Amino acid sequence: MKVSEIMPIKFSIVIPNYNSGEVIERAITSLISQHYRNLQIIIADAGSDDISRDIIEHYRPYFDTVIMEKDRGQADGLNKGFSYATGDIFGWLCADDELLPGALNHVCEIFMNASEADIVTGMCERIFEDGSTHMTVSDPEALIKIGVQNLIEQPSTFWRKSLHKKIGLLDLSYYLGFDWDFWARMRDFGARIVTTDRVLSRYFFSDANKCSRAGDLFAEEAFRLVRKYGPMFGGLAYIYRFIYRHFDLKGCLDVPQTCSSLRYFLYAMTRIILRATIGKKYLNMYNWHFASCQERNLKWY
Repeated sequence: MKVSEIMPIKFSIVIPNYNSGEVIERAITSLISQHYRNLQIIIADAGSDDISRDIIEHYRPYFDTVIMEKDRGQADGLNKGFSYATGDIFGWLCADDELLPGALNHVCEIFMNASEADIVTGMCERIFEDGSTHMTVSDPEALIKIGVQNLIEQPSTFWRKSLHKKIGLLDLSYYLGFDWDFWARMRDFGARIVTTDRVLSRYFFSDANKCSRAGDLFAEEAFRLVRKYGPMFGGLAYIYRFIYRHFDLKGCLDVPQTCSSLRYFLYAMTRIILRATIGKKYLNMYNWHFASCQERNLKWY
């Protein structure tokens, strides 16, 4: 007997969409093929004018709710979608990603067996434009580190409705970092996270993907988030921004380095000073280099 036939947990999954073309079908079918009988699928479309509208209409019988109206960005579309959610467990799946077979059954089992869990997160397979892949590892300390790094893979993460109601709406002021902000607020509410070493989703990156081409915006929003939620009363954000602007964007963190010898010497001296002041831990947690590569039109993965 399938887990979904005996487990009472209901999932509500929102798919935000805007002109995602044919890739949205992959996301939709990955949910349908879960064969999880207690699943509510909500589509939040921001007024697409491409083929994705036809695909949504084709699969309309599988959706509990279809929202088709302009919004103020992906976070706004998600907020609209979650306002219709009636499940016990929430999550969202971007239109260009997919959930792997059996993921919901597996997450259901964890929530059923771990009553203390507010969040369940698993591994994610990242697939890049050139066909290369990278498997992320689910970190049990992800919420502890959330004030400095976002290590939570959004398509592989699910949380209780009760927690969502406490947290409130996703913050529309972020273009990229609204999920990071959401996880940080979960931490501040004392949420308890359970990790699994199972790969729950695939996260597809392409040249058109907003996460693949917004390095400067990532750095700006990461600064805001570390300043708001990070250690040293947010002071670490200023240190990271200094490293990013004066050394990372200049090639000091490239392998091999592409900066001048003088600048690299200044970078090395700065690291010595920072190691003595903020400590090796926070110095080594700096992970904005991919954004620097994006901003300089270099390969970032």
